[in-house]
Amino acid sequence: MGMPSTKEARLFYRCAKLRFDEALILLKAEKLTGAVYLAGYGIECMLKALILAASPASDVTEILKLFRGGRAHDFEWLRSIYIKLGGSRFPLDIREKFVAVSHWSTELRYTARSLPEEEAVLFLNMASEILNWADRRM
Repeated sequence: MGMPSTKEARLFYRCAKLRFDEALILLKAEKLTGAVYLAGYGIECMLKALILAASPASDVTEILKLFRGGRAHDFEWLRSIYIKLGGSRFPLDIREKFVAVSHWSTELRYTARSLPEEEAVLFLNMASEILNWADRRM
């Protein structure tokens, strides 16, 4: 496990870890929609940490501006930015996990129903594997 060198990347990295830890607490408490929402937010933050870690220091301010707006929550868009910056391509198993979690959206904030337990557990398992892979890239 690495720690990003820039303060901006470290902030997103720490947030990714915290949001996922909180997701596990919510899963244990059977607050399944909240667990999936926070796990997805953890993936988003980790992708942003990867992007910032791959960015030249002179570009960080501009990169942070890209993180505003709706597309900044889109895993595929974030992945493409990371690769454009020279980040390593995602291995097949991680790409498959991204496909499995790609339905995640900030719209979950407005979902009053609880997701099925099986769906939530699967999502958190996929998120854990994605986060562990990304962690090794730092």
